[in-house]
Amino acid sequence: MVKINSGVVGVSLLLTSLFVNAEVLTYTENTNSSNELAIGYPVPEPIDSLTAVNGFRSYNSLHNQHQALAINNEEVRSSIIGQTHYNRDIYVYRFGDVDNQTVDGQAEPAFLINGGIHAREWQSPEVVTELMEQMVEGKNDQAMVQYLLENTNTVIVPVLNIDGFLQTQRYPNQVTQTPGTSSSSEPLQKFAQPRDGRMRRKNMPAVDEVLSTESDRLDGVDLNRNSEVFFGVQPDNSTPTSLIYGGASAFSEPETQALLEAAELGPRNRLRFYQDTHSFSRVLFVPQPENARRNAITNSLANKFQDATRVQGSDYFPVIDAVGSGIPTTADYFAFTDLVPAWTLEIEPPLGFTNVPDGGAFYGGTGASHSGFILPSGEIERVRDELAVAQFLMLYHQAGPAYVTNVKVTDTNGSEVYAASWQSSTGNRNLSVTTDTTLTAGQEYNLFVSFSKPMRVRNASGNIAQYPGQSVSLVPSITLTGNGGSGNFTRTIAVSSTDWLDQETDGFSFMRYKDDSFKTTFTIPSDIPVSSNNGTTNISISIDVQDFAGLSLDANPSTPVDWNNGAWTGYENGSGQLGDTGGDDSSYQIKVSNQGLTLSAPQSSGGGGSLGWLLLLILSAATLNRCFRR
Repeated sequence: MVKINSGVVGVSLLLTSLFVNAEVLTYTENTNSSNELAIGYPVPEPIDSLTAVNGFRSYNSLHNQHQALAINNEEVRSSIIGQTHYNRDIYVYRFGDVDNQTVDGQAEPAFLINGGIHAREWQSPEVVTELMEQMVEGKNDQAMVQYLLENTNTVIVPVLNIDGFLQTQRYPNQVTQTPGTSSSSEPLQKFAQPRDGRMRRKNMPAVDEVLSTESDRLDGVDLNRNSEVFFGVQPDNSTPTSLIYGGASAFSEPETQALLEAAELGPRNRLRFYQDTHSFSRVLFVPQPENARRNAITNSLANKFQDATRVQGSDYFPVIDAVGSGIPTTADYFAFTDLVPAWTLEIEPPLGFTNVPDGGAFYGGTGASHSGFILPSGEIERVRDELAVAQFLMLYHQAGPAYVTNVKVTDTNGSEVYAASWQSSTGNRNLSVTTDTTLTAGQEYNLFVSFSKPMRVRNASGNIAQYPGQSVSLVPSITLTGNGGSGNFTRTIAVSSTDWLDQETDGFSFMRYKDDSFKTTFTIPSDIPVSSNNGTTNISISIDVQDFAGLSLDANPSTPVDWNNGAWTGYENGSGQLGDTGGDDSSYQIKVSNQGLTLSAPQSSGGGGSLGWLLLLILSAATLNRCFRR
């Protein structure tokens, strides 16, 4: 049960009593009066700046920055996907290369991130814009960001409700309300709702931009209640003056129609993740359609998101819906319709749970009603950076599990003795073994293995480290397995986290992305039992490793992993079973000369074991003894 901080509620109710008697209220830092409300810190004003500042940029500045990213970077493409009621163009931005194919020729997965659907939530466009900026800043990092740009298509709508957003910035410290207008669905009944000016939530059909106009203050459509799934399910969805009025019909608004157009740019049948970006709460609201595999993947992903924020000092915890239930949000729509991981991200401040101040009080403010929508300017830089870390992890995870691309063994002179790589063709891959010579027991060799994605990240000191908040084994598990003269055998190859390659080392380097490969040395063991010193013994190299998001390998690279009907496809574990977990890949066989290996007599067809051979030796000795006696 969630318990709301009673002290904060008391402050909010007291200040709301001032608010109810005011026609236009002005937010201030410290002054309360019949038409002023103190929030306890400087009231943020929109700032004209293309680059990020420790504050909130104006819409024009944000838009010009978005356009500059698209003009100056071939990895960013800008499109107009619709117009608002005021005929303002709604823009979408696609991040990725132009071919819609991964580097190995498969169809790219797509992600959709929406921002600014609720006008008063200034945190949202800033957080989404930071993600856009970091994608450009890291485009040549030869690591995670470059990998995402070359292998995925990220579709971002930074500001959907442009008319409403401009209205809030037109009146950054002023707000209107109408006494007695409240929603029965609000947590506190009879709680007057601020509606226009800085606190406008809805879009603006037949709404003018003049704050003093009283007749249209409650008008507009809540764009996050205008979706088809669960449309009208909430009691106030059909009341035009309600804060959560869903419109005359599902997708009736040009803004939500534009969001559908953005999804088509994925294209939509490649969609693997959707996020609608809001404030405030520090929460992920996670829908649960009736698809157990999809829900398990999504909930695990939400926990990873939480861990990535928690280690940075915040805690965005998932609130998991009951299976099959929901409301007409865009996150519910994509979760139920497209069966992809989807959620509503609510950016801080926290919502006033036990021992946590509500809204602006979290930052030492007064806790004034709805002040959670007014994040202090000094906090947004930190918030942007924290959430970029968590969002990148989501994209990297949903890009799919890694697979082994190359395995190479060389001797100490650098001569290649084994080489195998997966070659892509239409719909599948084939293992091409180009070198397959015989190895020698007791001799040292180099083992080089590369993967389809960067597998590790590094800290500021350049050392292999966990991605923030995650916990995976930093070293691969490599074993030699086979069947010798006296049964199956397994030998482990020692690997260190320092074996990952982010530069050339001893003639070896990463393949395409830093830390997509490792190189280690090993010695062919001589204690592998064989039945004869003639010929060779086949030994399998088994590779087991997780990427830094915790996804295990695709154990059978011949069938590329994809996404369909809420879960992974073509994703096998070490036993060849399809599912969502992956496992060890044992596709690579080397030949070892039997000379120098431990000799053991072959087993009988009945098994027998060592006791059977002992009896056989005793019987043979007895036979020889009889012969000599004759």
